[in-house]
Amino acid sequence: MTLPNQHCDNPRVRIFRGFAAAAILACTALGLAGPAQADQVIQGIYNYMEKDGEAGTWEITPSCVPTVGDLREPLALPVACRLHVIGSRGNPSGDALLTDGVWAFETAVGEGMKCPDGSWGSTTETVKFDDRTLSGTRSIFHTDACGLQPGQIDIPFTLSFKAPLPNPLDRYPLICEPGGLRRCF
Repeated sequence: MTLPNQHCDNPRVRIFRGFAAAAILACTALGLAGPAQADQVIQGIYNYMEKDGEAGTWEITPSCVPTVGDLREPLALPVACRLHVIGSRGNPSGDALLTDGVWAFETAVGEGMKCPDGSWGSTTETVKFDDRTLSGTRSIFHTDACGLQPGQIDIPFTLSFKAPLPNPLDRYPLICEPGGLRRCF
C-alpha cells in the first residue's frame, strides 16, 4: 500500500522548491561563466585611410600601468594606458588616452592651413578612434588667422592591421614578484 505524498500540495513546499531551482540555475550559470579577461591594448602598425583617400600608416605603441589592487590579486587589467601614435606622411601623431570608450589625442600644427595669401595659419587637430571598430574622426580646427572665419573640418578615417611592431610589447598579465611592492616584468 502506498501513502499519498502529503507534501506536494503544501504551498510552502512548492515555494521552497521554486527557490531551490532558481538557486541551482544561478549557481550553474556562475559556474559556467569563465573568468573575466582584460581587453588587450591595441599595438602594431596600422594602415590609416581617410575618407577622401589620404593614406599612410600609424605605428601604435602602448604604455600602461598594471592594476595593483590590494596585492592579493594577480595583476591582469591594464589601467592608465597611453597609446603613442606615430603617423607617417603628415598623418596625425600624438599620445592617445582612453576617454568614454574611445582613444583621443590633440595636436597643435604650426603650419596646418595654407592662407589665400600664401602664408600659413596654425590649426589644432583632435583625433578620436575606437580600437574595436578601427574607425574614427580627425577634426581640424582653424582660427581666423588667415582672415577667414574660424571653422572645423571633420574627416572620418579607418584603420586596418598591417604588421606587428618590430619589438612587440608583452601583453597582460604581467609576471610580478609575490607580496610586498610587486615589481612587475
